Amino acid sequence: MKPFLFLLFPLLGLLPLHAEELPQMIQLNPDGTFRIEDAEFRLQGATENWSLFDNRNLSGKKGECSRNGIKLTGALQVGGETAVLTETVEPTGKNTFRVQFRAEFSNGVKLNSLHGVFQLPRRKLAVYVDGKLVMLPVKNKTVPIAKANAKTFSFTTANGFRVTVSGKPLNLLLQDNSKFGNDTYSIRFKATPDTGIITTSRLMLDLKVEPVATGKVDLARFANAGFRDEIAGDGKGGWTDQGPENDLRMLPPGTLRFGALEFNILDETKNSGRGAIVVSGRNRKFTEPEISLALPENNAGAVNLLHASAWTPKRGETLGILTAEYADGSSEKIPVISRKHCGNWHNPGDEDGRVVAWSAELPETTVGLYITSFPLKKRAPKSLRFKIVPQNAVWMIAGVTLSAQPIHLVSADSKPLEIRENAQWKRLNYKRTLTKGSPLDFSRLLDAPAGKYGFIRPAADGTLTFENAPDKRIRLYGINLCGSANYLSRKEVDGLADYLAFCGYNSVRIHHHDTRLTNRDYKNVRNSLTLDFEMLDKLDYLVFRMKEKGIYVTTDFHTNRSFRSGDQIPECDFYDQAQMKMLIPVSSAAMENWKQFVRQWMTHRNPYTGLRWADEPALYCVNMINEEPLTLYWNRHKTSIRLYRERFRKYCAERNLPESAASNDNPVFRKFLHELQDAVLSEQIRFVKEELKMKTLVTSLNCGRERPLTLLRERFDAVDNHAYFDHPEFPEKRWALPFFYQQSSAINRMAEVPRDIMPTRLTDKPFLVTEFNYCNPNIYRAEAGPLIGGYAALQNWSALYRFAWSHSDRDIRQLVSAYGFNANNDPMAQLSDRITIAMFSRGDVQTAKTVYSYQVSRNCFEQNQISGFPVEFKTLGLITAIGSMPEDAAGNSPDIIRLSPEDAVNPSRLKNREIAKRWEQANRNKIAISDTGELRLDARKNTFTVTSPRTESVTLKSGNLSAKNLRIKNAEGFQTVAAISLDGKELARSKSILLLHLTNVASSGLKFGNASRRTVHYRGNLPLLVRKGSAIVEFVTDRPCTVTALDCDGMPYGKISGSFHKDFYRFKIDTHSFPGGVMAYHLTRE
Repeated sequence: MKPFLFLLFPLLGLLPLHAEELPQMIQLNPDGTFRIEDAEFRLQGATENWSLFDNRNLSGKKGECSRNGIKLTGALQVGGETAVLTETVEPTGKNTFRVQFRAEFSNGVKLNSLHGVFQLPRRKLAVYVDGKLVMLPVKNKTVPIAKANAKTFSFTTANGFRVTVSGKPLNLLLQDNSKFGNDTYSIRFKATPDTGIITTSRLMLDLKVEPVATGKVDLARFANAGFRDEIAGDGKGGWTDQGPENDLRMLPPGTLRFGALEFNILDETKNSGRGAIVVSGRNRKFTEPEISLALPENNAGAVNLLHASAWTPKRGETLGILTAEYADGSSEKIPVISRKHCGNWHNPGDEDGRVVAWSAELPETTVGLYITSFPLKKRAPKSLRFKIVPQNAVWMIAGVTLSAQPIHLVSADSKPLEIRENAQWKRLNYKRTLTKGSPLDFSRLLDAPAGKYGFIRPAADGTLTFENAPDKRIRLYGINLCGSANYLSRKEVDGLADYLAFCGYNSVRIHHHDTRLTNRDYKNVRNSLTLDFEMLDKLDYLVFRMKEKGIYVTTDFHTNRSFRSGDQIPECDFYDQAQMKMLIPVSSAAMENWKQFVRQWMTHRNPYTGLRWADEPALYCVNMINEEPLTLYWNRHKTSIRLYRERFRKYCAERNLPESAASNDNPVFRKFLHELQDAVLSEQIRFVKEELKMKTLVTSLNCGRERPLTLLRERFDAVDNHAYFDHPEFPEKRWALPFFYQQSSAINRMAEVPRDIMPTRLTDKPFLVTEFNYCNPNIYRAEAGPLIGGYAALQNWSALYRFAWSHSDRDIRQLVSAYGFNANNDPMAQLSDRITIAMFSRGDVQTAKTVYSYQVSRNCFEQNQISGFPVEFKTLGLITAIGSMPEDAAGNSPDIIRLSPEDAVNPSRLKNREIAKRWEQANRNKIAISDTGELRLDARKNTFTVTSPRTESVTLKSGNLSAKNLRIKNAEGFQTVAAISLDGKELARSKSILLLHLTNVASSGLKFGNASRRTVHYRGNLPLLVRKGSAIVEFVTDRPCTVTALDCDGMPYGKISGSFHKDFYRFKIDTHSFPGGVMAYHLTRE
């Protein structure tokens, strides 16, 4: 092969640091096995009945396993006999090392095989035996390929490392394992002897690992955009023209390495502010749509891009065209497929065909760059051309490297990970039973029945009160019942009401219910307005029993009910999805359909309460349509797109406006949508309050963070919004496995949830969050309770709802795995909610002393202020209370300090210098201390403490951290420890304290794509497992304590020993200290 003609720099980071170290690309395991990217090597054997064993089963290991090599001796049980195995792996030179095994069987044992083996995933693979090429898989052949007395064998691992094995000689067997149902190759090197009755056997192999030939391309002359962007939306770029909080300035210049590939990252400060090649669609306009890149002389057979996209098109659509041009005038065009070859730079994730090579945390999200290796049909391209295809997309290329051949790319750790019972995970005893009167019984916090003080009303201070008890205040903490979980037998409802009260929930949201509330005999009932009275009766009984228990109810008038042909909606010609959110602004028939459904339901009299739904004080709030902002729905179907474009053309003509694009990026179109939505909301609210004469609180627009929504939300009695941390993404198909998760910590992201929705509250109205979750299987979800509870209390919000309790009646009836959104079978979520209930519902955490309100201009569309609130203002919410209001809103409350958009990002503009100082510290050092002094977040250390008189919590990765009365020492593993006073006294004087110790809970068999745990391939099943975590607790007290370990249902396991010191009691907590797992303790004092 003709060599590359431009300089290939040595991969310094991949070479041994000195002669006594193994090459850095080798991943050593304590059991003596090792990996080179996707190829794993181990000693393996087969008994006479083909039962396999390997050195992972080694017991009594002695020796060392380090970068200096492996020297291990241990015992293996094989065929009833004990073998003594000695293994050495030692460096022999630059990128070379020797592997030796010796197995000794004292009495001899009959084996069918004994060998060293590389096992790697089955894929297209070129291997060389004594220099002769063999392509795998071999067509129509899965039988072994054997060669005795070979001298060398070589293959290329994922990510571009060539492995060459030599021996004296090699007794080689190459096997495709697909015929055994195993999608792997085995490359076996037989020991001597390898079969028969064996007493002593040896194997010695010499290995060399080196990167394939590559060459970096210098982008300096061709780069057209910087990684930094100082002004968002100015049409000048850098990066994606989204401003300094949303650019790639943190990408370090120099060499970026991934496997054997190297990319040169430009220092834009030395290249006139240009660091990357960026091509943008014509609706973006801040860079050219097409750019050429001249290449140095080469013999490349593949192009490797370090790249990403923004405003990424749908999966399978063409993002761009990569054209390779050759010296003979020919060229080839390579389609770059969206979400296959290139993904969005926000929330990056691996997929087959691309890998994440670099990532970093922004305050709002994770960002990253991908590598994709594109094979060429010819060699030696002279130039490349990058062309964007979609009008709204942007394609960013940060680096280009050429290689002799395409590189098979896998993530840094491609080995699947399955959660099974082991030293880290133990079976959890959870039955979902009530232990009345136990420390976990929070039912005493409920004030039954719901509605005893009349309707809940909005108070002037932006909280919730009662029409017949205006001096009282209430905060609600509840759950969502979804789908068939709303439609239960009476016995099931009775049990559910009792259990929810036991957990301390005082509200329920009836959700995703409206389709089942109508007659679903689709063959004979052609409209969506005929109610199913059997189902309505189940809802009646549900409300009745919840009301008895002191559990308030909220619901939506529309979630997913679809029109049918008999509804006679002229604008509706499609029935493959729910149409209401798209059509109600442009169809009077759709509006009338919505009203008729609501009218039938709300005027129905509940036989168990004796009241119409419209007159029920336990129904404290109704939402018009769930998650309906028009920016999300106007373009969901070709019919709706046509209708809105026609309306928009008419809108522009009537106002003598020039024609412009029907696009969410167009401020004129956004104002058009805004006015349509405003008209819908105005009519819906009039209908509910005037025609139905309902006293219930009214809200809507319960998702969205854009500033113009403030102008619409001022119509409501209360503001509602939704927030999810690490919501699943769908690499292949929506709501179908595999699912993708970020696996980042909300603390590390400056409490992204709930911080991100803090500005969306109107500061003079109650604020509800009817959906939130820190989604399972996020590995940091132990942080959820104190984060949402502490900050919601600081902000003085009025209601929180975990999404969800259950999505089906089946899961109410029986125990199932704990995965995803549901909490009914997830004791981790339920115990975390006890922390939130204490901090928020009971009011243990103080509200902020000051409230700042961002002023939203009525002319925000003309000023192009249509995006979300600034990051800096959101961060102020970690210090004190924040929200927003229209700039001309009435009221001169001295408790609300109004901030202009300029003031809202500048701590120096605040008159309160102490808050300004803390705000500046949060922006600069990522340390946020609330103005009450009770909440302290350190994003860089990933710690969070809450210190209030009756509840304290400590969240940390490891080591030591203290609140006030609660001190944690020697913590191992990410965990939250919380102490909650149960007798209402301050912790320092309380005689009954619940101590919760949360690490993680998972289902057995939960399967991830690799150790990063970002991709889930199987949800798992029972039994539930609890992750090991331990710590020393020092609880400040003037007398000894009795500590009792509890199971997840509140039953005692036994006493925990401890020791009393001068002013504290010390004891150890460990989730594995009792069979069945421990996540809760009861502390009592005389």
